[in-house]
Amino acid sequence: MDRDPNQADENEVNEQIPPPAADPDRDVAQRIEELPPTDGAQVLETLTREQSADVTEYLDPNTAASVLSEMQPAEAAAVIARMEPPEASMVLAAMEPDDRVDILEHISGPLHDQLLSEMTQAEAAQTRQLEQYPPDSAGGIMTPQVTALHEDLTVGQAIEELRRLSETLEQMFYVYVIDKRGHLVGVLSMRDLIMSRPERKLSSIMRPNVLALPATMDQEEVAKIFRDRNYLAMPVVDDKNKLLGIITVDDVVDVIAEEANEDVQKMFGVGAEERLTSPWYFSFRKRVGWLVVNLATAFLAGWVVSLFDSTISRLTVLTVYMPIVAGMGGNTSAQAMSVAIRGLAMGKVDRNTLRHIMIRETLVGILTGIAIGLITAAVALLWQKNPMLGVVVAMALIINHTLASITGAGIPMLMKKLGFDPAQSATIFATTVTDIAGFFSLLGLAYLFMKYLIPV
Repeated sequence: MDRDPNQADENEVNEQIPPPAADPDRDVAQRIEELPPTDGAQVLETLTREQSADVTEYLDPNTAASVLSEMQPAEAAAVIARMEPPEASMVLAAMEPDDRVDILEHISGPLHDQLLSEMTQAEAAQTRQLEQYPPDSAGGIMTPQVTALHEDLTVGQAIEELRRLSETLEQMFYVYVIDKRGHLVGVLSMRDLIMSRPERKLSSIMRPNVLALPATMDQEEVAKIFRDRNYLAMPVVDDKNKLLGIITVDDVVDVIAEEANEDVQKMFGVGAEERLTSPWYFSFRKRVGWLVVNLATAFLAGWVVSLFDSTISRLTVLTVYMPIVAGMGGNTSAQAMSVAIRGLAMGKVDRNTLRHIMIRETLVGILTGIAIGLITAAVALLWQKNPMLGVVVAMALIINHTLASITGAGIPMLMKKLGFDPAQSATIFATTVTDIAGFFSLLGLAYLFMKYLIPV
């Protein structure tokens, strides 16, 4: 059978065309589609922002929304900003409204407006409404997707409405009751709803006097209320008691983690907003102020040391124990401070507990000072063969440990009362106290007992 020459030529051409090259971004996207959102976020974080944007564009918008919601808002915003606006807008629209607003907070004006213009009118309006509230307020962390029914509905109508809403709302923690003007007037018990006659009005079975959060309340206070009352969710209202949205317990968990991270950074003089990816000039601006304050307090401690130049020159071994006494005081202060700041953050400190705290810290400081002092005195005796030196060092440690415990617990409370953030300001001042007290107690005691330290 003769071969078709045209067919032969076509086969030869096909053999010469190389197979299409594999797309690595598409491959990564396919892998992420099969992972939980948290794992997918970790994958994106290992890529450059440009690669992350390319990969995200391959993802289904719902998957991309879930993954980016697990990232830090600033990082997610950096990915969104590098995507094509239509695709980026679809991803943002698929997010929970509060997560969407958190990300848009980090996106510049023109692009921000363009992304909103790509959304539906309802989604854009919802976003702009949430953006009216500060990000660290109840309004800033709430979601407007709240289950609310009018008070004039019957039980039968309410059950039908809840069935309809269950198709669009993922969670129904509580069912709230509103009047015709949208004011929050009550909350429904599911048991009461199911057990009541179908013709009864919701106004007759609802529970009035609902505890609601003002939209302007700080998120730390919101977290405290959730801790104290163990609620799964709480409604958010405006100054006229109109129902705006709901805050759920998972939102509060995020707030607690965020506030804890901020407090740790502030304790070391770092701005709460700083991240690993922050620009160098932003980090410099946030850190340098407190470093200057720290430098001033270090000079103050140096001045105290200079008062005892003659004492140090006569007994140079004191330079060995100066950093030990000051350093142990600093550690003791940090221990007391961490407990105090945690108590302040959780709202556990008031006038009734303050006296108990200070008495406890004084006792702890004395006992830890004695324990550490005895160990150090034994080392001094074995090392320098000077019993009196051991006594002086031990006494200095007891004094500094006691002051460190008292000031470590007391300074955060004083800073709070003066209107400063205790996590950011207390560390510097407490360190100054322990350095000055440590140097002064050691060198001052050495000066007083010099004739016993250096026998004539």
